[in-house]
Amino acid sequence: MKAMVIATLALVVATAAPALANAEDVANDISEHVMSPYCPGVTLHDCPSDRAVELRDKIKDRAEEGFTRAQIMSELEAEFGPTIRAEPPRSGIGLLAWILPLFAGLGAATFAWTILRKWARPPDRPEDYDPDVHVTTEDRRRLDAELAKMRGPA
Repeated sequence: MKAMVIATLALVVATAAPALANAEDVANDISEHVMSPYCPGVTLHDCPSDRAVELRDKIKDRAEEGFTRAQIMSELEAEFGPTIRAEPPRSGIGLLAWILPLFAGLGAATFAWTILRKWARPPDRPEDYDPDVHVTTEDRRRLDAELAKMRGPA
């Protein structure tokens, strides 16, 4: 019973937090996720123009009137078009912008893994390789000396 009360209380607090959000916080959040129609390539939050300030105030007024984030975004899209969003939609053709980088990353990781495995693989041994024959350090020195004699003076 006590766990049920705690779970209910946690649910109420979690769902009440967005409703208790300050209108200015909601307006700031929206303006960070919206492109400025007045300053190309800049979010509304970062645009210094007077018209951008007016639009941010309009968004804040809507939030104070009780409009939800989705309602305000819909209103902005109706007024300025879908390009007002700073992020592509997560449906339709916009879904490609979210999925393609994932596939590109997986492809790059697969390529890197394949190359690293190839580089790390020991070289193939010749057919006449005998694992029982061991060359000592002395044998190696003598072989190097004989090869140096064969090559002649440098």
